Amino acid sequence: MKTGITFEEDAEDLYQNAPFGYLSIRTGGVVVNSNTTLLKWLDYDRAEIIHQKSIQDLLTIGGKIYLETHVFPLLQMQGEITEINLELVDKHGKKLPVLINGRRVMGQSASEPIYRFSLLNISQRKQYELELMKARKEAEETVKRLKQVNQALEQFAYIASHDLQAPLNTISGLINLIGTKGHIQQGSELDSYFSLIKRNSSRMKLMINDLLEYAKIDGKDVEFTKCSLNEVCEISLELINDQVVDNEATFAIPELPMVNGDKLQLVRLFQNLFGNAIKYRSESNPCIQVDFEDRQNDIKVFVRDNGTGFDPEYAEQVFGFMKRLHSHDSIPGTGIGLSTCKRIVEIHKGTIGVTSAPGKGSTFFFTLPKSPTQADL
Repeated sequence: MKTGITFEEDAEDLYQNAPFGYLSIRTGGVVVNSNTTLLKWLDYDRAEIIHQKSIQDLLTIGGKIYLETHVFPLLQMQGEITEINLELVDKHGKKLPVLINGRRVMGQSASEPIYRFSLLNISQRKQYELELMKARKEAEETVKRLKQVNQALEQFAYIASHDLQAPLNTISGLINLIGTKGHIQQGSELDSYFSLIKRNSSRMKLMINDLLEYAKIDGKDVEFTKCSLNEVCEISLELINDQVVDNEATFAIPELPMVNGDKLQLVRLFQNLFGNAIKYRSESNPCIQVDFEDRQNDIKVFVRDNGTGFDPEYAEQVFGFMKRLHSHDSIPGTGIGLSTCKRIVEIHKGTIGVTSAPGKGSTFFFTLPKSPTQADL
C-alpha cells in the first residue's frame, strides 16, 4: 500500500555509524579518514588517528608484513582486494580480528591514489572457531582415550581367558574322569549336582573360547589381499564339518566374486554365520543359501537360512556383545559370535544387518570392499 511518505537517510550518518568500519589511507599508509564505528572499535578519538597514524600503526607485526607483501601489491596490480583476514590493534594493545575489503581510487590529485577499506569485526566468529577447535581437540582426545581403554580391555580379556583355560581344562578332565569311573549313582541327588557342574563348566569353556576368538580380532596391522569367497566358504565348512553332518545341513553356494580382505577374519565371519544358521535350526533340516549382489564399490553378501527366525525388533540387538535371545539351557551359546561378525565387517569398512521373522528363517547380509581403496586401513 502506497503511503506517499519517502524515507531518506543522511549519507554522512550512514557512513559514520555503519555496521562496518571504514578507513581511507594514502599511498604511504597515512590515515586520511575513518568512520565512527572503527574509531569506537579501536577506542581512538578522531584527532588521534586522522593524519596522525598510519595503517601500519594499527596492525600487528604479522599484519604489517602481510600488508606490505600481499595487500599493497594486490591493490596496485588488481585495484581491489576481498576478504583478507587481518588483526588490528586498538589503543590499549588489544587485538581485533577483522575481514577487510579494499579498493584503490584516484584522489583529488590524479597522481596520488587513495585506498579505501571496509572492515568487518569477526571477533565472535573467531571465538566460535576457537571453541569449535577446542571441542574437536577434546573429542579427539576422548576417542584416543577410549581406544586405549578398549585395547587394554581386549588385552585383559585375552590374558584372562587364556589363563583360565588351564584350570578349566583340569576341571573338565576331572569331571569326565568321575563320570567314566561310575563313582556317582544315576538319579541320585549327587548326580544332579554333578550334571549342573558339568553343564556350567562346558558353558564356561565355550565362553572362554569365544572370548579368545573375539580378542584376537584386531584392525591393526591387517594386510588386505584379494580373497576368493568360495575358498573362504569351503574352509569355513571344513571347520564346522561335524556340525554340518550331525544336523544333515545342506548349503547352496554359487560362484562368488573376489573381494579385498583378511582371509582369516573372513573365514571366521562365514564360520560364525554358518554355525548360527545350523544352531538355530527349525524342525526341518538346515538349508543355507549364500548369494551376493555386485555393486559399484563393494560386494553385498547374503546368508539365508530356514531356521527358527526371530522378531524383527531384535535385528540390532543380536549384534550386541554377549546379547542373546535364548537361554543357554535351551540353545547353548555366549552371544559373542554375531558381535565378532560385526567387528570383522567393520574392520573391512563394511556394514552388517539381518532381516528375520519367527518361523521364517533369517537373512544376514553384509558388505565387503572390492579393492584396497574401499578398505583403506
